[in-house]
Amino acid sequence: MMKQTALFLLTLLVAGTATAQVDRSAFEKQRQQMREQFNREKGQMRKQYDNARKKAETEYAAFRQKANEEYAAALQRAWTQMGVEPAVPKPKEPEPPRPPKPPVDKLPTTQPLPQGEVAPPAKLDPVPLPAIPEAEPAAPTMQFAFFGTTCDVHTDINGLRFKLPSLEEKSIAAAWKQLSQKKYDGLLHDCIEQREAMHLSDWGYLCLLGRMSEQLLGKGSNEAVLLQMYLLTQSGYRVRIARSDGQLVLLMPFNHTIYKYSFVTLDGIRHYVLAPPKSRKIEVCDVDFPREQVANIMMRQLPTFDGTKKRKRTLQGEKFGTMKATVEVDERLIDFLNDYPLSDAWEYYALTGLSDGVKATLYPALRSQIEGKSKKKAAMMLLDFVQTAFDYATDNEQFGYERPLFGDESIFYPKNDCEDRSIFYAILVRDLIGLDVVLVHWPGHLATAVAFPEEVDGDYFTVDGRHYTVCDPTYIGADIGQTMPMFENESAKLIKL
Repeated sequence: MMKQTALFLLTLLVAGTATAQVDRSAFEKQRQQMREQFNREKGQMRKQYDNARKKAETEYAAFRQKANEEYAAALQRAWTQMGVEPAVPKPKEPEPPRPPKPPVDKLPTTQPLPQGEVAPPAKLDPVPLPAIPEAEPAAPTMQFAFFGTTCDVHTDINGLRFKLPSLEEKSIAAAWKQLSQKKYDGLLHDCIEQREAMHLSDWGYLCLLGRMSEQLLGKGSNEAVLLQMYLLTQSGYRVRIARSDGQLVLLMPFNHTIYKYSFVTLDGIRHYVLAPPKSRKIEVCDVDFPREQVANIMMRQLPTFDGTKKRKRTLQGEKFGTMKATVEVDERLIDFLNDYPLSDAWEYYALTGLSDGVKATLYPALRSQIEGKSKKKAAMMLLDFVQTAFDYATDNEQFGYERPLFGDESIFYPKNDCEDRSIFYAILVRDLIGLDVVLVHWPGHLATAVAFPEEVDGDYFTVDGRHYTVCDPTYIGADIGQTMPMFENESAKLIKL
């Protein structure tokens, strides 16, 4: 009986092994078939993509050729003489209050505060990427430096240089025809790639093209200005050119008022003069380029530059002593931001956020302290951190003029004021706690208000049916919900982020 059982088990084992071998063979065959099918589909998808790309490039090339031919013809028409209007000064705010401290025994009240306009969140419509063919890999390249980052663009330096014999209409039109040749396409393609690689805003891209054009054609030259304008139009931006006493100047509109730049008004739109003209009278060529789009002053994110030029700073709150971080700021980024056009659109500064480098050194330290805390407790810890980790100074005291600071600048400079702290606090609350924030603007003062998921005691505003509780980063020592007494009866403008 035992022998019969052993034989039966052996038979099962052999049969099972044979079945397993058959199953494995079938599996390997099926896997090979799937791999072959995937490669076929991948090849077809690649072929479809290449065909679509070539079609887009061909169609865009035909569009550009026609548009540039018509634009060159328009450049030969008479230019219009116009007067340059002086730069708009940044509006003066009432003198901000010195940071007060709340009475020790005063508890937050819970009451609605008077409110006025509720500004909608800022929109950022990106300029679409044009279908520009790449340069041949063997094409010569030129290097130029942009805030410490070495940029490579395909360009035959000698082959792409040109000279304007004069600033007469025919001379400029002839130069435009030269720029419209295919040999400049690789240069344009690489500039757009650099824009994307460094996460440059429209203003940053404008500056990049200026730096590259001057490297190729000479600092301050008319040829560099014309090349910069050509590349901007081909990249999808609205831009105009003007001349003044032998000097070409660019005119460019933005979607928001910027200060310290003179301008001319064309079609009801302010076009800012990007370099001071020699005369208050200029001759403008006001011709549209198809599909042009007004540039946006807002940044989706801060640009990234190469290099290791960092500055360290240690920040620590008072009430919660563990809220401490040593933060690194990129000085090249600060140089870039220092030249950024001034605006009073505070939401732009808040929505830009912090650089990756600052997040890498600041956020882990703060997250470790607020982890596991309630939303209210975490917001209070961050509020005390912003209230007490920075020294206070008005813009006039620190810089001699009004200027909001981006988040990285608040860390870099020794002091900041109410608008800078509110921008910084709004960034922290949105990024680290995930709560919605509005900026609260009273005459001469900026604060924030936060939408908590639970009921929270304190003064509040109502936006879209939700309570936003006051959190004032400049009311030193104030709890969530406490409003500076001088603003309790003042109507505030609310700015959604």
